[in-house]
Amino acid sequence: MKSSSFAGIDAMVRDGKVVMSGDDTAVVSAVQDALKAGRSVTFYLSLDQAAAFKAWYWSPKRIKDRGMEPVSREERERISSELGVQDIGPAYSNRIDCECGAQYGAFEFIEQGIAEHGKESVDAVLALENTYVLRVNPVTPAVCSVCRTTVIIGHEYDMTGKYGCSRSEGTVII
Repeated sequence: MKSSSFAGIDAMVRDGKVVMSGDDTAVVSAVQDALKAGRSVTFYLSLDQAAAFKAWYWSPKRIKDRGMEPVSREERERISSELGVQDIGPAYSNRIDCECGAQYGAFEFIEQGIAEHGKESVDAVLALENTYVLRVNPVTPAVCSVCRTTVIIGHEYDMTGKYGCSRSEGTVII
């Protein structure tokens, strides 16, 4: 490991984060354990670890139950043209309905991400080449872009194989 890697690890630990290293089986098991226990954790996985987790998590039944569908080319183009984010490429997302009648999907998710974290952060995640960011039971709720109400049903996504979300059954967002 390069010395610059240790500097990055040291900075993360200083900021109260934990860095974990293990073989693929151990890491995927840790992700599964966090999911099953309902813990909110963000994992930075290798692409192989992410593929192993997603093969286990995204069963055909769960895909159907969660309403996951490919993000249309039109929505991806809207993300690029209106939000200035590179084409996210192949992505999957559920669409959730707000009480006001608006829908929340990939466009709204990226729009909210830019509002909360800045465009540079969104671009940085989408530029990752060797890392898949997996949010397990995230506590950040979806916020309707029309009426600004918290949408109680969880939004799930897999953005261009670089950023995804998984939730335990019955996860409540507050």
